[in-house]
Amino acid sequence: MNGDDRSVPEWLRRIQIDWSLTPVQLAALLRVELPLLESWIGLGKESTAREFSGTIPPGLESAAPLISIYRKLAARYPETDAQVKWLFSEHQEFGGAKPIDVAASSLENLYWVGYFLDSSPA
Repeated sequence: MNGDDRSVPEWLRRIQIDWSLTPVQLAALLRVELPLLESWIGLGKESTAREFSGTIPPGLESAAPLISIYRKLAARYPETDAQVKWLFSEHQEFGGAKPIDVAASSLENLYWVGYFLDSSPA
């Protein structure tokens, strides 16, 4: 499957798997309640996942910047271990915080981490 053909739920499941995120961590990054996230993407319940082909489910607008961060990190660090290391390591550019924590702290900071990846040299 071409990565660009993935639905939003497929992208989010891929992010969760590649970055070894718990459902709670993924919900925090997306700033949604866990039961709602589970109903949208069927975490742990592949057969019950609701598919939203080409669209973002209402209330899950934060998926777009998270998917963007994932794609930028994958381009910069093809190995998922390197992506996870970058996300879960403290960085001076983030005031000594971990990018994953910065991204989960607010929707604005989720966008900011993506902007940082766009504007900083590889």
